[in-house]
Amino acid sequence: MKERKIKSWKKPGVSPGTLIYTREKVQDNVSLQLIQYTEKDFNSWEEKSIEGLVGKIDKNKINWININGLHDTALIEFVGNYFGIHPLVLEDVLHTEHMPKLDDYDAYLFLTLKMLRLNGKRIEQEHISMILGDYFVITFQEKDGDIFDILRERLKAGKGRLRMRQADYLYYRLLDTVVDNYYLVTDVLEESLEKIEETLLKQKPDGISEKILDEKKKMISLRRSIIPLREEFRKFRQKEFHLIQPETYSFLDDVFDHLTHLSHSLDSFRDLTTSLLELQMAVNSNRMNDVMKTLTIYAAIFMPLTFIAGIYGMNFHRMPELGWYWGYPLALGAMAVIAIFMVFYMKRKKWM
Repeated sequence: MKERKIKSWKKPGVSPGTLIYTREKVQDNVSLQLIQYTEKDFNSWEEKSIEGLVGKIDKNKINWININGLHDTALIEFVGNYFGIHPLVLEDVLHTEHMPKLDDYDAYLFLTLKMLRLNGKRIEQEHISMILGDYFVITFQEKDGDIFDILRERLKAGKGRLRMRQADYLYYRLLDTVVDNYYLVTDVLEESLEKIEETLLKQKPDGISEKILDEKKKMISLRRSIIPLREEFRKFRQKEFHLIQPETYSFLDDVFDHLTHLSHSLDSFRDLTTSLLELQMAVNSNRMNDVMKTLTIYAAIFMPLTFIAGIYGMNFHRMPELGWYWGYPLALGAMAVIAIFMVFYMKRKKWM
């Protein structure tokens, strides 16, 4: 996807927080949501106008702004102007192929990563960016639909410690939800590899190479999302971000442990994939040996018969079939039936 550039974060003479967005409403494929809460209060709005959304922001409450759709560059630029976000950060938000990265800009903390979802047995990736400020969390997503509905429900119900903590705890819970969903994807990958292994051990390897290579591609995709994110999460262990409360670091350390566990699991899957390829080659080799052994037995049985027929030919005087009117067609028919039977037998044995 072509990267869209943000040339400047404000017009000359315009300070952060000044509204400069001129479009009456956002594009149809973009949706906006604001969740605002305190320990005793909760409100949620879905807007088509960014002005209407930011007009409801209350700096005395925690504000979660969720933007679905990264195609409205003017909208992203407006958000950058309102919150004073650096243009390089906005370019990273729009660059959907960007690797996971964590940057501290003093006034806010920026993280971009990949959200993984299962569509049947296919893994879908979605670029997501998160910005943490003193009183707000902004999430940018490529499209509608996500895995954060459970957090929205918990915020609305006031369950757990979500409503009692600051914005940094919401930031952690969003990250934790994304990482927990990685487990669902890796579980499916592990299950697929186990099924492939069982299939190989039953010596039914038809089309198994394609399946192994497909799972290997999924594993490579997962590694590209998880390993760089784990390395970026190491920065949280420095505990130097003033926007992160001291008590939140222990939760972030737990997310780092999850990422470490996932990376080790992927290493194990990589070794298992290599073993499966080697096992498939061994199974194919054994299968070919069995085929050759069977054909050799048949050849050994018919070899002396063919030898005798080659010497004597079919030149015996008393051969009643030679005088039959339908002898020749019947002989050709018998040859065709035997050939068809042999082909059917070999296909049933999966030699062909």
